[in-house]
Amino acid sequence: MSAAPWICGAIALGLALLLTPLVRRACVVLRIYDFPGPLKIHSQPIPRLGGIAIAVALATAISAWTGRSNLPLWPFLIALGFTWATGLLDDLRGLSPSVRIVAQLAGASLLWHSGWRIPLAGNGIFSLVGTCLFVIVFVNAFNFLDGADGIAGGVAAIIALGYALLPVDALSGVGAAIAWTLVGVSCGFLAFNFPPARIFMGDAGSTALGLGVAFLGLDYFRAGAATASQLPFPILVAALPLVDATLAVLRRLLGRVSPFYGDRRHFYDLLLARGSSVRAIALICYALTGALVIAASLARRAGFPLALIFLGLSVGALFTAAVKLGALRTRDENPGAEEVRT
Repeated sequence: MSAAPWICGAIALGLALLLTPLVRRACVVLRIYDFPGPLKIHSQPIPRLGGIAIAVALATAISAWTGRSNLPLWPFLIALGFTWATGLLDDLRGLSPSVRIVAQLAGASLLWHSGWRIPLAGNGIFSLVGTCLFVIVFVNAFNFLDGADGIAGGVAAIIALGYALLPVDALSGVGAAIAWTLVGVSCGFLAFNFPPARIFMGDAGSTALGLGVAFLGLDYFRAGAATASQLPFPILVAALPLVDATLAVLRRLLGRVSPFYGDRRHFYDLLLARGSSVRAIALICYALTGALVIAASLARRAGFPLALIFLGLSVGALFTAAVKLGALRTRDENPGAEEVRT
């Protein structure tokens, strides 16, 4: 019997609602906290291993899918395992950025080998490089985005919903199941992570969500987004985390430090400094992401020139707004900045 993809979302929602408080309780008993510090916005220790609940719910719900498809699930699950495991080790002990990048490269290469690719130059070496960059950028963009309560989970849920509501031929059966699963797991975790957060997802959770969103983009390409006007969709729906990550890397390079060297100049940090509440910032992010999903859906139906205009205006507006807030200033108001696990 074939199961509708949304059933995976319902399973993921239920598992996330069940597992997250259990993981939180285990963190309290074992005293595994994210403690306050110069790069933190919270003032009390918060349990930080929510990524365990996210990954278990995600993998279990996807594995329960029984819909018809000639595409295997295992490449995504193995890539998820690589990314999640290194994120968890980083949450527990700290891990070199190079080790995490290697794990992400391994996962991206596996997806490429299995047919989930950026459609470049006949799917040869340029496609492999492009696919690896695509996955690494998305994974780390969501890691950068997870610096204030509720943002990464809510943004991932809205982006995944945008994919889930696409016409049936825009994703494979596997992609549709993963889209609904991401919606479910993100919403379930958000019940405990929306401001004020009672648990953090950690690097294990944020990178797992980033990999899921990256996979949806690759599956969208694989399913045959044949017209040029449809190609910008994966970039446009995820423009918020992608622009924030781009600015973070540029800012740190301009300051002559590692791209993984933490600071407090992400757009949400700058909004906090101007007096916005954490809850208000999360809601602003949801609204912006929802608007970007709508814009991307409209762009799919337009001609290629209009699709490029949609993309350019949206990305340009976000970039300009963030720069005006101070996202490219290299001087950090927190002298205690340090290398963060990203």
